[in-house]
Amino acid sequence: MNNRPWCRGLCFGVGVALCVAVPMPALASTIGEPPPDLPRSQDSTPSPQSTPSNSSRGSERRSGGGSGGGGGSNWLIPAAIIGVAALIAVNRHLNAERTEQRNESEGVQQLLRDGPQLPAQYNTSAFAIRALVRGGWPIVVDYAQHKPGRVQLRISTPGADIVTYRLDQFGLGRHLLRFELPPFLGDSLKAGVVALTAADPKTGTETIDGFTVHGIGIGPRAVGSIAVDQLEFNPGDLHVKDGDTASFAFRSRSDFDHSVVEYMRVTQSPDGARKRYVNGLQTGSVQRNSRVQSVESQRWNGQDDQARVSRGRHQLQVRVWDEGGDWVGAWSESLVQIR
Repeated sequence: MNNRPWCRGLCFGVGVALCVAVPMPALASTIGEPPPDLPRSQDSTPSPQSTPSNSSRGSERRSGGGSGGGGGSNWLIPAAIIGVAALIAVNRHLNAERTEQRNESEGVQQLLRDGPQLPAQYNTSAFAIRALVRGGWPIVVDYAQHKPGRVQLRISTPGADIVTYRLDQFGLGRHLLRFELPPFLGDSLKAGVVALTAADPKTGTETIDGFTVHGIGIGPRAVGSIAVDQLEFNPGDLHVKDGDTASFAFRSRSDFDHSVVEYMRVTQSPDGARKRYVNGLQTGSVQRNSRVQSVESQRWNGQDDQARVSRGRHQLQVRVWDEGGDWVGAWSESLVQIR
């Protein structure tokens, strides 16, 4: 990770099932219009289930993720990319978060300043985000599952049971869902861990490919549909020796105080796609129903943050966040091949 005042980003997408420790079932509802060639998710009222607390705490310091801070050894998100190792690291991180001792105010302020945090490299079938959550706030997720598997969205905060949403109950395809976070997470902002995993359907011990997150967001300004959409990243082929550069664009449906665009190198593996941060750019505040487009000085030359050419396929990653705590992460469907 480089020493910049902004850090790594986020975003995801498809179906949902909910298992949480709440006295009444929470309602997960379909929102927005999926692309016309994709099946529409169905409304569902999943059954509540509690994940019991675990007093054991990971003692090792995690590598990767964010700018550090927060006052605790568990602040950093594990930067694991190998499927099995990534799944184990995410599970440990979720469990350790419940008993973590840190300066909570410092952690909240860091996320309000720098936005939701991802590792510098991660496996898209098992990764975690450090981000702000609040009980009763809406969460929206847009994802696609193309192979059978056990897909979960989990949220862990200190002193509370892990909230688990089963995303695979809606079957294969692309889905866009909105639901409310349970009240027991508290009525104030908290720094927590939001994790997405796609594992083999029988044992759940190995990750699978064919799982893609297009967007995720938490907070009133983040939802409706995903509040950041219409991501564009062009051209499909970029020849560095010819002086080519890549442009970006996205639409924001809400006002946000901060936005960042980041370029992630993408490689494919049987245990899930792997992404690695190579470069990025602050793009400032964004206004409701506005389109953000790169000007000439913001176009990307295909180099990483060390001025080295980053060859291969790359994806646009966008993070936006508000000083009230709302945040969104999104990824482009288009890729740029650097040659």
